[in-house]
Amino acid sequence: MFAIRHLLLPVFLLLLSGCAELQYYGHAISGQLDVLSKSRPINEVHEDPSTEAEVSEKLKAVQRMHEFAIRDLSLPDSDSFRSYSDVERDYVLWNVFATPELALTTKQWCYPFLGCLGYRSYFEKAYAESVAKELKEEGWDVHIAPSPAYSTRGFFADPIYSPMLRYDDLTLAGILFHELAHERVYFKNDSELNESFAVAVQNEGIKRWLVHEKKPQYYADYIIDQQRDKQFVTLLLKYRSKLEKVYKSELADNKKRIEKRQLLISLRKEYRMLRKEWAGYTGYDHWFNKPLNNARLAPVGTYHGHVDSFAALLKSRHGNLADFYSYVEELADLPIDKRHQKLLETGDREH
Repeated sequence: MFAIRHLLLPVFLLLLSGCAELQYYGHAISGQLDVLSKSRPINEVHEDPSTEAEVSEKLKAVQRMHEFAIRDLSLPDSDSFRSYSDVERDYVLWNVFATPELALTTKQWCYPFLGCLGYRSYFEKAYAESVAKELKEEGWDVHIAPSPAYSTRGFFADPIYSPMLRYDDLTLAGILFHELAHERVYFKNDSELNESFAVAVQNEGIKRWLVHEKKPQYYADYIIDQQRDKQFVTLLLKYRSKLEKVYKSELADNKKRIEKRQLLISLRKEYRMLRKEWAGYTGYDHWFNKPLNNARLAPVGTYHGHVDSFAALLKSRHGNLADFYSYVEELADLPIDKRHQKLLETGDREH
């Protein structure tokens, strides 16, 4: 059973919230308890004769990855990812991002003790869609991003969620390393550094995992995937920057809307050109299947804007993860503007 303190905090948050937030907090508490109530120790799942062989094999792989993360990546040896929760849906969460029509700053949702985040998570797709619809009617650009996993940063014993198991082992390892990184270091009120740090740890973890598994053929494929991913992200960040310049300009709003529309058309065209360089690789086509807007581009900065700086910081520590984490923890203690400045200065020295 869950510790009483684990139940008291969300209830206290509920009491502190205004009426407009009551429904959401009730949903969040119910969703979290539902996920945890379905959790079972992984060893118990293995021993259950009704467990599908594919699920059992995947969980065995997860256990190896988890041991590696603790031993070789110095990630937390916590109670997380030692259990399995079959949530009986395609994703565990749906994250709603919202930005103004003519800006790339994400709407912030703030919580007592936990700080602010540039998105809000929902355990039910329909609920996320209803909120997104309301925001859109208010004039926001909106994007819904489904997620196969999430981290409570060790507050709860996070399980392996069933949607994670449909991914290949390399992707699964990346998700695991990413979520454990959130437990290792947390930047309060700073989604950009939280996600960029976790992506940097994820990338480094996958490299080391492949060396550990002695699968050089997979490493070669991984490098190609990384190169494509970097090109794709660089393209998105390029147009994100172009849009920011338009929004900060002295143009009238109607002119800004025209420029926005033209830039998003150009983004699609340039992506098609980039895809030709990849010999027809279509792995990123799904990103363009939905209408483009600020809210789709905003998380790109959140998840990738500072990854290179964190990678440079790790390089400056000669790959020593203990030193790297120690320095990152010092950054987390600084005010937001100072931590960003210090990280960028470190990155510039190493590039």
